Amino acid sequence: MPYQIVTDATADMDWSLWNVCVIPMEVRLRQSAYLYGPDGTIGIDDFYQAQQAGAEASTSQIPPFEFNRVFERYLSQDKDILYLGFSSGMSGTFQNACLTAGELMEQYPQRQIVCVDTLAASVLEGYLVYEAARKKTEGASLEELADWVKALRKQTRCRFVVDDLNTLKRGGRISSTTALVGTALQIKPILEINDAGCLQMIDKIRGRKKSINDLLNYYQTRGKKSADGVVVIGHGNCLKDAQIHRDAIQEQYPDTKVIITPIGPIIGAHTGGGMLSIAFC
Repeated sequence: MPYQIVTDATADMDWSLWNVCVIPMEVRLRQSAYLYGPDGTIGIDDFYQAQQAGAEASTSQIPPFEFNRVFERYLSQDKDILYLGFSSGMSGTFQNACLTAGELMEQYPQRQIVCVDTLAASVLEGYLVYEAARKKTEGASLEELADWVKALRKQTRCRFVVDDLNTLKRGGRISSTTALVGTALQIKPILEINDAGCLQMIDKIRGRKKSINDLLNYYQTRGKKSADGVVVIGHGNCLKDAQIHRDAIQEQYPDTKVIITPIGPIIGAHTGGGMLSIAFC
């Protein structure tokens, strides 16, 4: 049966690379609400300019009525749905998707909606959805693809370097004192998405250059260097750093495909400008 892959705007990726429905998400700047995603009302450049100018940003999970609108669009076209969602360890968005799916399947008993928690966000979620879209083109059924993604998520890794400690402070992830001292000493937090789909701080490195080198070292020790390997590098308004990181990987592993993508406002609201990340198998 035909089916549609659906994800959300936390999946940072060049969306033109896949045939996937991306549900926009809300971000607020100076108390004004915007939608980020395809046909949204705010772009990445405008978001980071506002944030750099001092605008505090916050985000909201996707409400059930929005899932209902998107899912029903495909159900009415006689298509099943595979939803690959933002980690339940960071948001209630996935729970909203599951509740909506349960209600709609009562209305469309002949259709199928499968919700898979990617246990991921940002470039890691984007990586999983990108690989899922590629696998679908190879002829995988909905059930096969859902199981494949669940297996793949156990083999993936993602690490972040955060440059703006004040954004982490506003989000409640670090104290004001830690932000003040860390900024003065050029301390850069290193974060990972763990197996439970939660963001955790694992290290602190002094200096921007050393923190970026940590990402390269992480890939060198953990990455699968296969001929069809894919690496996704995400950046929060720091394209030059991402390109330097890409060139360093491809110099050592020329067969590796490296995709550079900006970090969108949904994740950038919590990590700030200057964030650099890497995701791979």
